[in-house]
Amino acid sequence: MTMTRPVALAIAGALMATQAAQAQDGALRIYSAYPDEHMQALIEGFGKAHPDVDVQVSVQPGEQLLSTLELELRAGRPQADLVGLNQASIAALQQAHQAFATYAPAELDAVRAEVRDPSGTSVPACVNLYLLQYNTNAISEEDRPSSWNDLLDPRWKSQIALADPASSQSVHSFIWFISEYLPSQQDGSFGWEYFEKLAQNDPRLERSHGTIRDMTASGERPLAVQLLANGQTSANRGDPTSLVWPEEGSPGEISSFAMFENAANPEAARAWLDFIVSAEAQAMMPAALGCAPVRNDVDYRFPDGTAVGDVTIVPVDTDFIAAERDSQIDRFNAAFGR
Repeated sequence: MTMTRPVALAIAGALMATQAAQAQDGALRIYSAYPDEHMQALIEGFGKAHPDVDVQVSVQPGEQLLSTLELELRAGRPQADLVGLNQASIAALQQAHQAFATYAPAELDAVRAEVRDPSGTSVPACVNLYLLQYNTNAISEEDRPSSWNDLLDPRWKSQIALADPASSQSVHSFIWFISEYLPSQQDGSFGWEYFEKLAQNDPRLERSHGTIRDMTASGERPLAVQLLANGQTSANRGDPTSLVWPEEGSPGEISSFAMFENAANPEAARAWLDFIVSAEAQAMMPAALGCAPVRNDVDYRFPDGTAVGDVTIVPVDTDFIAAERDSQIDRFNAAFGR
């Protein structure tokens, strides 16, 4: 159907009027891969400084949210002001759609330099590190693995849980770390051969790290490749689990927020991004999003007592993950014989 110019102008005018109304009504709409219970503390903290802003959050698992955003961005009509996703996923969306505005929050200089987005597109909220999680009832401290390489030991056959890259956005950070980063450090124990060997131990591939957390806590799969946020949640609720810092190090997935270029309420969106990097919000991150603050001047210790300032974070290569996502899934599937 051909649209006449008057009709097109009328529709455009209606959209502009709707956007103006949204900006005036104080609504701040956020798409989030972070669960409601994790977002609530941040919403309440933001509300103390901005009581007139009505924060409305729509939560979807990461992969579902990416699908939603792909559809909306192709249509040129994202239905939110902000999105909360990992930095790599935001970078991929930006490469494909140029959907986000750049913004430097007021206290960005206080954020650790290695976790900042050089493009200025996403604003880091916290660091979610990959660690080993184990069930303390099923595995003793003396017997627990101490490295990523230990997962290849045949004694862990049918004991391990790992997120499936076809359904988990986060696990791509771990796959990059094993397949690309460690080999670049002249560590010949890793690369894609590692995943071929790991597949021989029959790890359980799951859609989400939350499911893996619960499986580890119950003992169904007593050993897991896990994110700090879920390990922190287990620690907070008293699960019989503990975390291990692998000898080879841990990749840091950056949990971030980004503002859409055509946000209906850009003023409120910028206020949210300012708040996210503030010392107040950063102190909430372990209890809220469950991951480590990105400011060293905020007191935080990991569940094992390690201070955040004493940890060397290996930031993931978000550009590589964004560009090679599909090929990495294919190579992972090949390694696992799928």
